[in-house]
Amino acid sequence: MGLYPDFSQYNDDLDIDALAEQGVDALKEELKRTRELYKALDTIFEDSLDGFFITDGEGNVIMVNKSYEIMSGIKKEEILGKNMRELESKLITYSASLIVLETRKTVTIEQTYLRTMRKAYITSTPVFDKDGKIIMVVSNNRDFKMIEELRKELTSQREQVTEYKEKIKALIHQNIDQSDFLVNDPKMYEVLYMATKVADKDTTVLIQGETGTGKEKMANFIHQNSMRKDNLLLSLNCGAIAKDLIESELFGYEGGAFTGALAKGKRGYFEVADGGALFLDEISEMPLDVQMRLLRVLQGKEVLRIGSSKPKKVDVRVIAATNRDLLQMVEANEFRRDLYYRLNVVRLDIPPLRERKKDIVPLANYYLKQFNDKFKTNKTLSAYSYKMLEEYRWPGNVRELKNMIEKMVILSDENTISMAQIWEQESKFIKDNASLEEIDLKDLLEQMELQYIRDYYEAYGTLEKTAEKLHVNLKTLSRRKRYLEQKEKDNS
Repeated sequence: MGLYPDFSQYNDDLDIDALAEQGVDALKEELKRTRELYKALDTIFEDSLDGFFITDGEGNVIMVNKSYEIMSGIKKEEILGKNMRELESKLITYSASLIVLETRKTVTIEQTYLRTMRKAYITSTPVFDKDGKIIMVVSNNRDFKMIEELRKELTSQREQVTEYKEKIKALIHQNIDQSDFLVNDPKMYEVLYMATKVADKDTTVLIQGETGTGKEKMANFIHQNSMRKDNLLLSLNCGAIAKDLIESELFGYEGGAFTGALAKGKRGYFEVADGGALFLDEISEMPLDVQMRLLRVLQGKEVLRIGSSKPKKVDVRVIAATNRDLLQMVEANEFRRDLYYRLNVVRLDIPPLRERKKDIVPLANYYLKQFNDKFKTNKTLSAYSYKMLEEYRWPGNVRELKNMIEKMVILSDENTISMAQIWEQESKFIKDNASLEEIDLKDLLEQMELQYIRDYYEAYGTLEKTAEKLHVNLKTLSRRKRYLEQKEKDNS
């Protein structure tokens, strides 16, 4: 059973005499269910953010909730059982309930509570019996303060949207190609906007982000929109080269400088990239002694080959990237402080995919089309498969998403990639993930159950067909679907 009982099971035309004929047990069961309904409705009434105020058909106060007490400053003990004619002008300016009793129509007024001086919109609605007599007036009280806060929040969101639109216009104005980014999330728009501002400024850039977030793509983006775009961009992964070889790869060497060196020597990356840019990925893995030499190149704009005494002038823009926190490494004496500040002129922090959920579906569609074209297929994703992709945490970020889409296009037997296949694939993701998070197994199983029901309902169109395909009783399926959807709604 969920937070509240299934209200649909209660019958307004309940035949008490018929129940009595069924015996005491039937009456007890109905009483139990009625109490459950009353308790649930009372909880809803009391916990509502709106104030509720109810009178009978004569204007006598019969119920008020906590929110009304807070807004008005009036305790329920003061007014319960009293007539609104006694309270009007003493505790409130005037009564909407009395207006309803006179006009027999729903009314909305602006009210001021005299104790708290807070203002509210009051909507009072008559409740009639079968003979047309007013038996109750229910008043909903919406606080001005809450409305004003919502208005401010909406205004702030509109301003934010306007700001992002202006930034997008700036991107378009600068004729920048965004196709590799498929940006749809505000967080990535912010990063991309910063990248456009620094791209044509000839300075070093430090890109930080988890593995698979697209740091190399960002470096390429910066280079292609810089003044050096017609010259070479070289990439060196500092973590993929043996530590004793990084120095010679970066700075080059003279012939015979060390055992195994080429007789004629070799140009290093800085010399080859002269006039262009050098992307140093995983710079956190660079040995400390090489870091010192790199700092000298950045400061002096000249490179000294191993085994040479004659420095050579070079004009190279350096873009560095790391998936580690360099400042923490500096504090731990694992990275040179002076180099850190020399690299960190402008820092771009690429958020992980789980923090930019609005990018997930566009990226999934992009890779889906890419792999459909590559493998000559016509695969699609079901609506709930998209929801599954948005809810997954993506520890491998964009790279993991790309690999997963490719795998599903190859392995899926159907043209529509279903939730069942995604769930199966996600279970493999979880097994491969080193740190498993704490989960509520019952909740997870219920989520899976609901997703299967929805996926099959979407595929077959009716509950009858869905029940048949899932091998479950139709009434059980209907009741289960209603319960799970209500629980999902309560938890959202």
